[in-house]
Amino acid sequence: MSKNRGQGPPAADVLGVLALVDPGQQAGEQEQIAIEHGATVLAMELARLRSLAETELRIRRDLVDELLTGTEESSALARGQALGHDLEKPHRVVVVEGHGRAHDSNAFFLAVRRVSRQLHAGSLLVARGESVVVLSEADLDWEKFRGLVMTELGGGRCRLGVGDYCHGPKDFPRSYREAQIALRMQRVAKAEDRATSYADLGVYRILAEVENPMAVERFVRHWLNALLEYDARKGSELVHTLSRYLECGGSYEATAAALSVHRSTLKYRLQRIREISGHDLTHPDTAFNLQLATRGWQTLQGLQS
Repeated sequence: MSKNRGQGPPAADVLGVLALVDPGQQAGEQEQIAIEHGATVLAMELARLRSLAETELRIRRDLVDELLTGTEESSALARGQALGHDLEKPHRVVVVEGHGRAHDSNAFFLAVRRVSRQLHAGSLLVARGESVVVLSEADLDWEKFRGLVMTELGGGRCRLGVGDYCHGPKDFPRSYREAQIALRMQRVAKAEDRATSYADLGVYRILAEVENPMAVERFVRHWLNALLEYDARKGSELVHTLSRYLECGGSYEATAAALSVHRSTLKYRLQRIREISGHDLTHPDTAFNLQLATRGWQTLQGLQS
């Protein structure tokens, strides 16, 4: 707090202003002393409240960090209760990844926090690298959440991975891993930014939960090895092209649009795929196994990234 003499603290540290409105300019020394004393008392109180808020924020952050990595259940429940959170209620771990136009990580965190408050998503959230992790007990439209974050940012990028429900502290590491996998699968598929739920991953979810990833890799190699080696050698994207073609149900129009290539380019790539792999893409069983193999390939990439 200070009088208007140009010697106050930096604007970022100003917590409030105490002003004396004196249009008749009748205030004297006594009023001046009173306002200076009031400013000092107010500054001390606001500093105390800020310290309490920072302490609570740190406690929340520590609790979230421990829940995500695994912690003792009774201790977590007690600490959550002290913060007004019942961790035995169903929660989901949501990983929000992105940035604004200025690539300011703090601005991104604040945007996510504002939207979390607006939608009552929960106040247990923490920044982790370039992402923000939210522990939410609300059953929200996460695509709406993503859109509001984008509005707050005024541009940039934002995508979400949503884990399955937690029913106690022991479940949070699993839900966090699921949210991360949902995000990775979105990146590997080169899909548009969106909110992706682990529960909606379909066969990718089954592949991600296989206890022995080597079994998935062997299956992938059996069906795609020649194409994978060709892509590695030539820097091409034949496996990605095949994946999109199968996902589009064999439609040339839809596949060309998804890949942003001309139909003639797509036809050439598919011909090369047939020649290199030796597979008949029109045979139903072959197409099914190739689609499963390309999804397995994407899953392995997601798990390894």
